[in-house]
Amino acid sequence: MSLGFRDARRAERRRKRARIVTVLAVLGGLVLLGTLAYESGSRLAQIETDGLRRDIDQQRRAIAALQQQLAQTEALRQQAEGRVREWETRYARDVPTGTARELFAQVQERLGEGLAPDRLRLVLRNATDGTKCDPGQETRRFQLPTPVARAGQTSVSFAGAIVVTGEGQPARTADGAPQGWFDPAAPVTMVAIQPGGGRTETAGQLPLTFSVVRGANEHRFLVTEADLRGFVSVIAQRCDYP
Repeated sequence: MSLGFRDARRAERRRKRARIVTVLAVLGGLVLLGTLAYESGSRLAQIETDGLRRDIDQQRRAIAALQQQLAQTEALRQQAEGRVREWETRYARDVPTGTARELFAQVQERLGEGLAPDRLRLVLRNATDGTKCDPGQETRRFQLPTPVARAGQTSVSFAGAIVVTGEGQPARTADGAPQGWFDPAAPVTMVAIQPGGGRTETAGQLPLTFSVVRGANEHRFLVTEADLRGFVSVIAQRCDYP
């Protein structure tokens, strides 16, 4: 009996040791698997982190390149704006406007007609507001012709040489029929003809002013509607020129 009891106890101890070994083996396997999983996860995390860092570096380089391009674009924009302001300043300085533009056009016209530039320079250099004019004025009148009526005296002369004539638009009745006299409310055209054929022409509504230059004399004219229907009055005055 005692022998069988001892064998049973030994067998029980062996089974306990086997269970302990099994448990330790399982625990060791689990620890090994955990260690392998941790190392594998760490490597994957490191790979992913390295990839993210590379992406961040690439994005930083791309942002830096874009910022450089933006700075270059801004510099070009500022240069373009500077050139625009420069051209605007030059345009405002060099291109005449208003009265200066009208004077420039007249100068170009006279030069185109063959007037010597030296003559224009002399006129501009010597021109003053204190022009000396004759105290007396000459007044004449004539019947202003129209395309449908040219009877009577249709011109007058001044200074023995300058012929002043012109043309107006015919007055009309209520039903639109043309009359034999000009319409003083409509624009008229006045022409001053000098010896040799030189012409000075101006157009507009009455009263109308214009001048003719002959050598050292400027003949100034004022055209108004006369008291007699169909006629205009021309007032002339001689002034020193320039």
